[in-house]
Amino acid sequence: MTDRHPPEGRDGRRPGHAGRPAGRHAASQRPGRASGQRTTAQSIRTADTAAEAWELFSAGAHRRFVARRARHRSQGPPRYSERTRYRTLVGVVGLLSVLVTVKLVNVQVVAPERYLDLGANQRVKLEDLPGLRGTIRDRNGVDLALSVQLVNLIVDPMRVTDPDRAADLVAGATDVDRDRLRARLVEPGSRFAYVARQMDPRKADRVLAKLKAAKISGFFVEDTQERVNPAGSLASAIVGRTDIDGAGISGLEKIDDARLTGTPGERVVEQAPDGSSIANAARPGSPAVPGADLTLTLDQTLQFEAERQLMAAVDQQGAKSGVAIVGDPRSGELLAVANVERNKETNVVSPVANNMAFTASYEAGSVMKLVTVAGAFETGKTDPDEVLAVPWRLTVGDHEYSDHDWHPTEQWRVDDIVAKSSNIGTVMLAKRLGAAGLEHALRDFGFGSSSPLGLPGETGGILSASKGWYPTDLASIAIGQGVAVTPIQLWSAYNVVANEGMYVPPRLVEKTTRSNGKVEATKPGQQRRVIRPEVARWMNSALQQVVDDGTASQWQIPGYTIAAKTGTARKPNPLNGSYNWGGNGSAGYRYTTVFRVPAGIGPTIVDHRVAGRAGQRHQRRHSSRAGVQRLGQVGPEPPAHSPRSSQPARHRPGDRRWQRHQLERARSCHAGAAGGAARDRRGCG
Repeated sequence: MTDRHPPEGRDGRRPGHAGRPAGRHAASQRPGRASGQRTTAQSIRTADTAAEAWELFSAGAHRRFVARRARHRSQGPPRYSERTRYRTLVGVVGLLSVLVTVKLVNVQVVAPERYLDLGANQRVKLEDLPGLRGTIRDRNGVDLALSVQLVNLIVDPMRVTDPDRAADLVAGATDVDRDRLRARLVEPGSRFAYVARQMDPRKADRVLAKLKAAKISGFFVEDTQERVNPAGSLASAIVGRTDIDGAGISGLEKIDDARLTGTPGERVVEQAPDGSSIANAARPGSPAVPGADLTLTLDQTLQFEAERQLMAAVDQQGAKSGVAIVGDPRSGELLAVANVERNKETNVVSPVANNMAFTASYEAGSVMKLVTVAGAFETGKTDPDEVLAVPWRLTVGDHEYSDHDWHPTEQWRVDDIVAKSSNIGTVMLAKRLGAAGLEHALRDFGFGSSSPLGLPGETGGILSASKGWYPTDLASIAIGQGVAVTPIQLWSAYNVVANEGMYVPPRLVEKTTRSNGKVEATKPGQQRRVIRPEVARWMNSALQQVVDDGTASQWQIPGYTIAAKTGTARKPNPLNGSYNWGGNGSAGYRYTTVFRVPAGIGPTIVDHRVAGRAGQRHQRRHSSRAGVQRLGQVGPEPPAHSPRSSQPARHRPGDRRWQRHQLERARSCHAGAAGGAARDRRGCG
C-alpha cells in the first residue's frame, strides 16, 4: 500500500502547522484556509488505517492546545496573585468563626432557656395517666361495676419502616386483622392510629418485644381502663354501661358520670430518637386521682332472686316481659329492680339493659283504683261504713261500663268494692270526686311526673289536664285506663299507704366515698303528706281484704299479713288504634299487674299475663330482708288503737273469720273516733 501524506504547503510544512502570528490579536490575523485545503476531520475520514486516523487526531489536538497557551501568554500576567488568594481564604474563615461565636454566645448566654426547651420538646414527652373510674357497690359492699387497668397499643405510621412485616408480626400476636392494620400503616400523612384497644399489659409487652427484635419502631402503648361487671348482667339496667372510652352512657353510670370519673394525671418520660423510652429517665408528674365510689341501696342477693323468679314466671306464662321492684317503704330505698324480657329470635327470657321500671309507661288497670278510693275518702266523699248499691252495669256519657263478672245489684261497702275490684263501684266514687279532684289525687300520689332519680330515659307517664276530660275519661281513668304510668310511680304511690299517708321518694344511692376517704351520705328526698294517716290505715286494711277474700286470695302466705291489688288493663291495638275487648284471639292484648305490699315488696308487672306464684315464692323468701321488723304491718308501726299493733303477724291465728273480725273492729274504732269513751267500750284504746 502506498503511504499517503498530505501535501506540503508552500513553506514546506503540513497543513495545520503553519505558523501563527503572536500577539493578543493573533486570532484575528490568522490567514484564511487556502482553497482546496482539507481540515483535520476530513483528513481523518480519508485515513486508510486506524493508526493513521489516531495520529491525525492527536496532531490536531496538540495544535489546538499550543494555540490556546500562546494566546494566554500573549495576554500578559494574571490579574490575581497567590497573596490575594490567601487573603481571601483567611477572610472567609474569619467570618465563619465570628458567626459561630455569635451563635454560641446566643445559645449559652443570651437565650439558653429557649434552646433547652427546644431540646426537651424533642426528647421529653408528657403521657396522660387516666384516673380510675369509681366502683359501684351494693349496700353490702359487693362490687357491681369496677375498672381494671389495661393499655392501648398505638402506632405512628410515619416511623414504621416495614409496614408489611410489622402487620404480619402484630396480627400473628393479636386478633387484629392483618389487612386493616397494614392499611393504617401506609395511610399517607397519618401520625396516629389505634392498633388494639384495652389489651392486657403483659400481652402488649410481648408484642413490643417482637417488634423491637425485628428492629421495627413506631409502636407504643398508652394507659387505659376497662369497665367490668363482676355479676354479669345483674342489675345492668340500674347500674348502666360505659363506652370504650370509659364515659357513662346509661343508668347510674351516666347520671353520676361526673362523680365516678377520675381526674387524669401526667407522667414525664424521655424518648430516644427511635421513639423508645429512656430507662430511669422519667420525671415526677402529677398523679391521677380515682373517681368516687358509689354505694347503692340495692342488695345483690335480693336482686339475683328477684330476677330469677321473674324470669321463671315470664317464661312459664308465655309473657313478653316483666318488671319487679323490691324496696323499703319507710326510707324509699330500692332493694331490687328487675327488668326481664323475652328475646324474639331465641325465645329466651333474660335480664335486659332497658330499665322498664322507669322508662315503660302503660295503662295499669285496676291497681289505680287505690288512688280513686283514697281520694274520695280523703275529701270526705265516702267513709268506711258507707254501703253503696253497686249494679253490674253503669252508663257514663255514651259508654256503658261493667264489672268483670256479672252480679246482681249488691250492697257493698267501700272496702268490698276494693276487694272485689268493682269497676262500677269505683266509677261511682269517681263521679263524686269529680274530674278535678281525681286529677289532684293522681298528681299528689306522684303520677304525671318522673321520679327525683332522673335516670336516663325515665318518663313521667301520661296524665292530661282534667279540664279537657270527657265524662268517659273520668270513668276510664278512675279504673286505670286512659292514663299511662310507670312501675316506679306505682311503687311510690303504694308506699304512701305503707307510710301512713306520706310520700317518700325512691332512693338508689346510699352514699358516696371520695378518693380521700371522705364519705358523703345521700340526703333523703323531700317527703310530703298525701293523705291523712287514718285514710292510709283504712286503705291498708282494704288492701289486706283483697288478699283475705278478694281477687288476690292466691297470694295468702301463712304467718304473713299481705296487702295487695291486682289489675288487668286492655292494650291498644296497633292495627286500629282502639282497645281489644276480647274475641278472635285478641285476648292477648292486655297487661296484667300484680301489686303486693308485704314489707315493701313492690309490683310485678308482666306484659300479657300474670306472673303467677313467682312473686309469692320471692315474697316468702325475702320479706324479712326488706327491713321491716314487724311482719304484720305494711309500713311504720301503727298507733296503739290500731288492731294490727298488738302482736306480730307470725303469732296470729290464720282463721279467716278472726281476720274479718279484726277488720270490723278497725271500722268500729274509726266510727267512734270522735269520742274516747266509745273507743274504750269497743276495746279500741
